[in-house]
Amino acid sequence: MKNQKKAIVLGLTAAMLMPVCFNGGTAEAAAADTDVAAMQAEINDLTARLTDLENSLAAAKEKQEAAKSEKKAKKEAPTIKWSGSTKSGYMYDEKKTGKIKAEAKILATTVVDKTYDVGLGLKFKSTSSEPNGKKYSSEKNKIKLEQAYVGRSFGPVYVKAGVQTVSLGEGLWLSKSSVNQFTANYKMTPRDALYLGYGRDSQDYLVNDTNDDNPPTRTRLLKFAQYQHDFSKDAYAGLYFGTQQPERYFGVYGSTPVVGKFGVSAEYVRNTNKDKPALAKSADGAEISYGYKYLGAHKDTQGYVISLNYGKAKKKGTWDIIGQYLNVDQNLFMDDGYTGWNDYINADGFKGFGLIMDYATSDHSKLSLLRYWAHTNPDGDNLNDKRAPLEKSPHYSTYLKFTTKF
Repeated sequence: MKNQKKAIVLGLTAAMLMPVCFNGGTAEAAAADTDVAAMQAEINDLTARLTDLENSLAAAKEKQEAAKSEKKAKKEAPTIKWSGSTKSGYMYDEKKTGKIKAEAKILATTVVDKTYDVGLGLKFKSTSSEPNGKKYSSEKNKIKLEQAYVGRSFGPVYVKAGVQTVSLGEGLWLSKSSVNQFTANYKMTPRDALYLGYGRDSQDYLVNDTNDDNPPTRTRLLKFAQYQHDFSKDAYAGLYFGTQQPERYFGVYGSTPVVGKFGVSAEYVRNTNKDKPALAKSADGAEISYGYKYLGAHKDTQGYVISLNYGKAKKKGTWDIIGQYLNVDQNLFMDDGYTGWNDYINADGFKGFGLIMDYATSDHSKLSLLRYWAHTNPDGDNLNDKRAPLEKSPHYSTYLKFTTKF
């Protein structure tokens, strides 16, 4: 721009001086001097304008570069994404006890240096029990560390370390959050995946105002390996092996559409640990959640669930209905808090039917009614601490709940 400006000025100056060089008269010279002065004024004005234009272009370029730098900085800065869910409902069981339940989960995730996935989540839970003539009303409020992990992809392998959610199969043995694990998910092919985990099974609530004097929960070694093959988007099958000290599990599962909106899913799990330790207690006699309530039957235990479903309650106005049959042995799980059916299955065993109906009130909310008709599933060789076997008794519940996701 500077060279162009100099060339313009020199050209104009030469044009103005040429008449003077070839005019020998005095009058003509005076007129020429006047013309030269006028032209010089125009040149000065033009030079000033060119200078202003040059300065404006430089300022515009500087502003454009600053905008690009700001945009790049914003793009590189970590963005925090928030998600969560709420659940509230009323449950009534065979003990004629009503419970009002409320739960909220919140999760914050971000990506650091375009490499590491970081997540932090909390769970808030409140349960109020109504009096049933034998017990007073009570309330429990809890806060738990739901997620606290770092993850990274290495090609087809995604690894994650920290407190996280782990789930195998349809969740009959293992479907649990707040688990301290190192996991690896290897996408072997577009249809085949291997899922591995190693760590501890859980940790206590951060806040637990149950007014109990129980010592901290004793965590156990938890490790597993699962292989799954996807036949299509909605059809898959898999198997897994795992240990939740001292229990050893083997399971198979699968799900497939049948016809129209009908589908079926199932899972079978077997606990091959025959040595059942007694329920451990602290020095003051309090249970510490390690061991079995019933002893005597030194044998494998097993359980299975079969579900037949119609429809999917995902978009507003859609609905589904699911029928289930569960048959779970007594003592299948040392701790029933890790199964996806932990509201129903316990150490007494479970055998019976369930019916679930869901209606999507919006794209992110759902009203559900769950009803189970079942009974305990005792083994005659098992005795409690009073040396008495468990008698078969009814085990039913009705649960109406409303859930949202955001």
